[in-house]
Amino acid sequence: MSATHEHYHTCKKYINKRVRIVTISGASYEGRIVKVDHNRVYLQTGSNNRNKATVSFFPFILPLVLFDLLAIVLLDRPFRRPFC
Repeated sequence: MSATHEHYHTCKKYINKRVRIVTISGASYEGRIVKVDHNRVYLQTGSNNRNKATVSFFPFILPLVLFDLLAIVLLDRPFRRPFC
């Protein structure tokens, strides 16, 4: 299975979730995956500062080419209770 095929299935699994994507060139992007096709993943980016209120009438959607991706990290984690 090719890396592009694996990235496609990973992105489909993480649709509507917050992720960090690292490209082969070393660039890092954070956002929510809003769409995936066989060539690109579309990432809705926003403010990195959760304490700062922002108003945007047009959310910025960043298309990333699947074959240029190195890693996809899920940032939305289910709540887990600490062991006592």
